[in-house]
Amino acid sequence: IIEVSDAITNRYKIQFPDKEFHTSFKIESLICNADVFHIENAINNILDNAVKYGGPIISIVLIPKDKSLDILISDNGNTLTKTNTDRIFEKFYRVPKGNTHDVKGFGIGLYYTKTIIEKHKGSVNVELSKNLTTFKITLPNG
Repeated sequence: IIEVSDAITNRYKIQFPDKEFHTSFKIESLICNADVFHIENAINNILDNAVKYGGPIISIVLIPKDKSLDILISDNGNTLTKTNTDRIFEKFYRVPKGNTHDVKGFGIGLYYTKTIIEKHKGSVNVELSKNLTTFKITLPNG
């Protein structure tokens, strides 16, 4: 998981030099029984949304626990509201932007992410604080 997260983050650092990426991995190695392709896509979807819709500072934190691990992906944007967070994991849902959508998409990225994480017996949710949007992925460890 650390290797995958690190590789994804390094790609984003190169692709989006105007964004600031921070990582904090509490250990050097962490193995999770997961489909690498789909887990990488799930993390990618959340990071992609952070780049498109979030603030300029994005962080990825991995927290190992006894029977699970948490992947926290945060950005310092504040465009997401509580009303939207109740629906963002729905298939085809896009946060309303009036009559225009300046960012292209189909509204399936977070639905796919939630589906993949749940197929791995995990969970994903979003938490809002004053100037921080955090997506928390929890996966079984072992």
